[in-house]
Amino acid sequence: MKQSTLRKLITLAMLAVLCIFFTAKNAVFMSAGNLIAILRDASVAGIVGVGLTCVILTAGIDLSTGSVIALVGMTMANVYEYTLWPIWVMILLGLLVGALCGLINGFVVARLHIPEFIGTLATMGIFRSLTYVIAVDESYQMRTAEFVKWGGKAASFQLGGQNVDIYWVVIALLVITLLGQLLLKKTRLGTNLYAVGSNPKAAQLSGINTENTRIMAFVITGLLAAVGGVFQTARLQSTQVLLADSFNFDPIAAAVIGGCALDGGEGDCIGTLLGAIFMAALNSGIMKLGLSSAWQNVIKGIIIILVVLFDAWYRRFMSTRAMKRKAQQSGTEVA
Repeated sequence: MKQSTLRKLITLAMLAVLCIFFTAKNAVFMSAGNLIAILRDASVAGIVGVGLTCVILTAGIDLSTGSVIALVGMTMANVYEYTLWPIWVMILLGLLVGALCGLINGFVVARLHIPEFIGTLATMGIFRSLTYVIAVDESYQMRTAEFVKWGGKAASFQLGGQNVDIYWVVIALLVITLLGQLLLKKTRLGTNLYAVGSNPKAAQLSGINTENTRIMAFVITGLLAAVGGVFQTARLQSTQVLLADSFNFDPIAAAVIGGCALDGGEGDCIGTLLGAIFMAALNSGIMKLGLSSAWQNVIKGIIIILVVLFDAWYRRFMSTRAMKRKAQQSGTEVA
């Protein structure tokens, strides 16, 4: 079985265990309303996680997504406060700012050859500082109905006597996950991302422009961070300089739990979606049990460590198995 397939199955199994455990403690956990809330809470991390999947596939990392979300939110606040431009222009400018942030990250990492951790840690601080520089106010309200609707419901209907709500951000998550999966599996860029992460030297010798491929991965991440920022701001009906201050962990955790290998070349967007849902379910269950929210990151951290250890063990196991099989075949041929 492929490692990526096995990891998806493990994530689904962990999600099933969570649902059984939390439902036994609180039956409300499996109610239609709570399940919809879990999907909604998973959406922004999942959207950004799809972008981060592209970066992690190249054996990279991006620590600046939370700061990008804040900068995008404050950019839209400036447009809303100081211009008479329509809402769609405000949103478009926010998306362009996110893509530009991704381009800067890609340039710093791929062209200047600064390690991803250091480079994106630096830009994380730069983007957050720029948010302070352009701040209309430390907490700015954006209550125009035309914009706020994007943070709300797209539709509501009755199912089994229960009211079920569909949110715009959930629709966006599903569409972006599908498009991301098609990008990775059906396009040249997707193939290049896997190749660069698996063996950058071999990818370069085969004619792949590894620097441009890595830059595109960061641009996609910046753009999807901006999409997440638009929905986050619309849902909160406001933006602030500390928006998404501790957000960086969630999309990385979603990608890793969903099957992305931190050393590159493994993972996809479907797995990241499952990882985001798993984390949202974990957060919801902890809240339903009345435990401190501090336990969320403790448990997530432990799970990530276990997942990375499993990856390392599984790679060694498969490598040893392949060597034994090769030795057996060689012995058979000699005989």
